[in-house]
Amino acid sequence: MSTNITRRGFLKASGAGVAVLALSSFHLSHGAAPAYAAAPKAVEYQGWKDVFRQKWTWDSVAHCSHTRANCISACAWNVYVKDGIAWREEQAQAYNEARGGAPDFFPRGCQKGASYSDLMAAPTRLRYPLQRVGERGGGKWKRIGWDEALSTIADKMIDIAVEHGSEAIVYDQGTTNIDFGPGTAAELRMVHLMRVSHIEDWAGVGDMPMGCVQTWGMFNCEGTTDDWFNSDCIVVWSGNPVYTRIPEMHFMTEARYKGAKLIVIAPDLNATSIHADLWINPRVESDPALGLSMAQVMISEDLIDHDYVREQSDLPFLVRKDNGRFLRESDFKRKGRDNAFYLWDENKSKVVLAPGTEGMRKASLALGSIKPALEGSFSVKLADGSLVEVETVFSVLRRDLDRDYTPEKAAEISGVHPAVIRRAAREIAAAGSAMIFASWGACKHYHSDLMHRTMALLMALTGNQGKSGGGLRMAAWWQISGFEQLGGVYEIKWWQNALLKFIGRPPVREIEKLITQHSDADMFTPLMPWLYVHAGYDKTMGKAEYNDGIPGMSTGEALDKSLERGWVPVYPRPGVDPKMLFFSAPNPLRRWPTPQVAREHLWPKLDLIVNVNFRMSTTSRWCDILLPAAGYYEKASIKYAQNYLPYLVIADKAVEPLG
Repeated sequence: MSTNITRRGFLKASGAGVAVLALSSFHLSHGAAPAYAAAPKAVEYQGWKDVFRQKWTWDSVAHCSHTRANCISACAWNVYVKDGIAWREEQAQAYNEARGGAPDFFPRGCQKGASYSDLMAAPTRLRYPLQRVGERGGGKWKRIGWDEALSTIADKMIDIAVEHGSEAIVYDQGTTNIDFGPGTAAELRMVHLMRVSHIEDWAGVGDMPMGCVQTWGMFNCEGTTDDWFNSDCIVVWSGNPVYTRIPEMHFMTEARYKGAKLIVIAPDLNATSIHADLWINPRVESDPALGLSMAQVMISEDLIDHDYVREQSDLPFLVRKDNGRFLRESDFKRKGRDNAFYLWDENKSKVVLAPGTEGMRKASLALGSIKPALEGSFSVKLADGSLVEVETVFSVLRRDLDRDYTPEKAAEISGVHPAVIRRAAREIAAAGSAMIFASWGACKHYHSDLMHRTMALLMALTGNQGKSGGGLRMAAWWQISGFEQLGGVYEIKWWQNALLKFIGRPPVREIEKLITQHSDADMFTPLMPWLYVHAGYDKTMGKAEYNDGIPGMSTGEALDKSLERGWVPVYPRPGVDPKMLFFSAPNPLRRWPTPQVAREHLWPKLDLIVNVNFRMSTTSRWCDILLPAAGYYEKASIKYAQNYLPYLVIADKAVEPLG
C-alpha cells in the first residue's frame, strides 16, 4: 500500500474529512425530504410584471434557518426556490401549540432573516477563492482555483508548524462561527488535532455574566420565553428587547394584557421604554446603587420572602466578626472541611452545618427541621478553645444598606427620585412572580458583575429566582449531546456520567480535570490578554491611567503579574510570534477594540491570513487568501441551542452554493 501523502491531503485527513463523516451521520427530518435545487434552467421574462408574478410560484420549498449567524433567536423559515434561486422566504409554522395557556412561539423571525434571500447575491458576496495582489488592504485580488488555494494554505501551515511550532498558527472562532452542524464540528476537530492556538471569543465581546458565575457558580439563568407570559412584573434592565429580541418580545406585551406590569430601567427613551408602565432613567452605570437601594427598601419594610431567603440564599450563613470570613467546619475541627459552612438554628439555639454547600455530601438545600436565624450575633467556641463572635450575612447586608444605600442616598448617585425607587421596590416585592430581563447588554459594562449580583439579590430577597415567570433572566446556552465528541474536543467517560447521576451534580474535581485537559489540548487563550501580548495592546492597556481599582497598579501591570504566575494562558506563549491567523465568519478588525493597533503591530508578524466567509468584510480586505463559504440556505446544519426557544432548529439545503 502506498504511503505517499501530500501536505494538503494530510490536512484534509485531519480536519476537513470530518465534514464528510459528520454529514453522513446526520439524518435531518422535517416530515418532508429536503429540497436540493437543480442547475438553473433558461427562463424568458418579458418584463418586470412577469418576474413579479413568477415570484409567487416555486419549484420547491426548503426548511431553513440562519445557522452560522450570531443571532440567538433560532427561527425556522420556509425558503421558496425557483429555477435554482432562493426567491423569497417566510416564517415557518414549525412549532407545537403553546404550553399552559401561553401564546404561540409562531411567528418567529425578523426583517434581517426575511431579507437574506436578497443578500445572498449582493455585491459583497464572495463567489471564488481570491488571493491578494499587492499590499494588504489595497483591495486588489486575483481569482485562483480551489486546489491552488488549499495547497498554498496547507503548505504554509505545515511549514509554520515545523519551524515555529503549531502554536504559531492562530484560529479565531469569533462569535459568528458557531452552530451545532458538521461545519463547526469539522473546524474544531482540525484545530484540536493540529494543536493550534485557539482564541476564546466570549472574553473579547464581554458576553460572560460574571456576576451570575460569582453568585451561583454558573451563568445559565434563563428559561424559554413563553415563561415570560407567566410573570406579573417584568423588569427590563439593561436591555431593549423590542429592538433586539424581536421574535420573543410579544410574550412581554401579551403578559401585559393579562395584567403584568412592565418596568423599564434604561437611561434612554428607547423602543421598549415607550411601552413601560414605569420608566426609570438612572444616570449611566449607576445601576448597582439603584438596585441596592431597592433592596434596602425591601428589607427595611419587611417585603422579603423569609422562607425562601432562609433556604435558598447564603444570607443566614454565619460570618466571623474578627476576620470577616464565613464560619466553617475547619474552624471547629483540626481536619474540618473548608467548604462546609454554618447557620444558627433557632430551634436548637446552636450552630449547625448548612445543607447543600459544596462540602456537604448531599446536594440538597432542604432545611428539614432547621430554622436558620436571619439576624443576630452569637458567640461560638472554636477548635483552639477561643470564643469568637459571629453574625449572619443578612445582618451585615442590612447594616451596609442602611448606612450607604437608602433611597435618598441612592438618589444622589443615580438621579432617580426616592419615591420612584420605593415604588419600584414595592411593586417588584408585591408581584406574585417578578422577573428581571437583563440580556447580554448587562455584561458589557465596566464592573458589570456588581450589577448582576445586585439583580440576583433582589430576586433572592423576593423569592423569585427559580419560580415560573420570575428570576433574573440573562443568558443560557445548551449543548447538543455528542457535539463535543463529533468535534473531537473531549468526552465525558461513562463512570463520570454515572457519578453525575448518582450525586445529582457535576463531580467538581473530575470536571475541572476534564476542562483542564480540554484547554491544554486546544490551547485556548482569552482575546484581550492575547492582544496585549501579541498585537501591541500593551502600548495602550499598559498605561498608568488604566487602573482597575488596584492601588498603584495599572491594568498592564496586573496583566503582567497574572501572566508571570500562569493565571491566564496565552498561546502562542510570550516570546513566540504568531505566524498565521485563520478564521471563518468573524470580522476581527471590526470586533476587536482599537483594530488599528492590531494592524500596526500584529499584521506585520503574520506570514499568512486566511478568511473563510461568504461575503467581503472589513477584515477580508486585509487578508491574504479569501475562501468563499456556503451561505445559510446553501448547506445543511443545526442552529446552536439558546434557551429562548424549546426547539432545535435544523436547516436543510435549499440551493447550491453561489459560484
